[in-house]
Amino acid sequence: MESPRGPPGARPNGAMTARSNADAEFSERPFLVRDAMERGYGRRAFDHDRWQRPFRGVRSRGPAPVTLRDRALHYLPRLRPGERFSHATALALLGCPVRVPKGSAVDVSSPKERGRVVCAGVRGHRHSPGAPEYPCSFPDEERGIPVSPPLVAVLQAASDLPFPELVVALDFLLLRDPRRYDQQLYVLPEELARFADTATGRGVVRFREAAALARVGAESRMETLMRLAGVRAGMPELALQLDATDDRGAWIGRFDAADIASRSLFEYDGEQHHFSRRQRRRDPRKHQQARDAGWRILVFFSEDLAGGPLDAGRRMLAFSGRSGRPIRPALARLLDERSGEDTESAIPLSRAAAGHPDPPHERSKGEFSP
Repeated sequence: MESPRGPPGARPNGAMTARSNADAEFSERPFLVRDAMERGYGRRAFDHDRWQRPFRGVRSRGPAPVTLRDRALHYLPRLRPGERFSHATALALLGCPVRVPKGSAVDVSSPKERGRVVCAGVRGHRHSPGAPEYPCSFPDEERGIPVSPPLVAVLQAASDLPFPELVVALDFLLLRDPRRYDQQLYVLPEELARFADTATGRGVVRFREAAALARVGAESRMETLMRLAGVRAGMPELALQLDATDDRGAWIGRFDAADIASRSLFEYDGEQHHFSRRQRRRDPRKHQQARDAGWRILVFFSEDLAGGPLDAGRRMLAFSGRSGRPIRPALARLLDERSGEDTESAIPLSRAAAGHPDPPHERSKGEFSP
């Protein structure tokens, strides 16, 4: 029979029972200690080191949060009505594979009349009454997580993130991906153009420059960075996700980017090419068939893009025989901004951990990943 003070775990002489019940009842997700106390548990039931303490008043049985997205999920029990996640934290919850400073604080925006959140590990912001929010769908969450609208979140982060990260975020938002856990998360190019024209406030100049470079078709963070390397060197506009065919019109395969005039194909070789046996077997055949059809292929690896965009862009120019067109010095400086070793992915690097199972089709790299 249950104690009048609460569940069996609250019995004064049932320490082991209390521990067992608390472990079972609160094992799935972070929770507020005060909510547990209202259900009959004593405060000391959650003092043991087996409980993570990600934020004041919050406990968790799971592993310590590593990414910005995970830290936001651990803060979620503290989020009050009217509050939302904003800036880079909103981008992380939306799934944007941007890089942020290591250990970045969680961005929480509160209504102006309430004032900013003050909590260790949190950066408080304020928003105007009636400012729209976006309910981000997320696995295992019954209701959408309130975040800043996607384009607003990019604008909010424009002053904090290196410029290429803004283009990565916008390319992600422009991609229609049926495997994304939030099926409503999609921005039309014309929506982006309208928003860029009317946006105001801090970071708007950087946002507009990023919006001018965003394109539909980049399917991963590194594909965006490869494309921006071409922009930095003055490479002509590339066709994205080109379906190459042979002389008879038979389909050879899809390639990340192409300079059609010079018959040059550019591919980013990511980890999925090595982990997928089917992909390892298919890529050489696809590449040879493209060469037989008169295409030339230049493959980039992560280390090719780590040293900055200009060197990689010059390789693209030399490979295609193109002459680089000069770009504005201001744009060159923006493209040269880098996310260094003191940064980390805002979302888990594992596709499965990020809520995106590997696609079943043969290409296995369509999902926009870090």
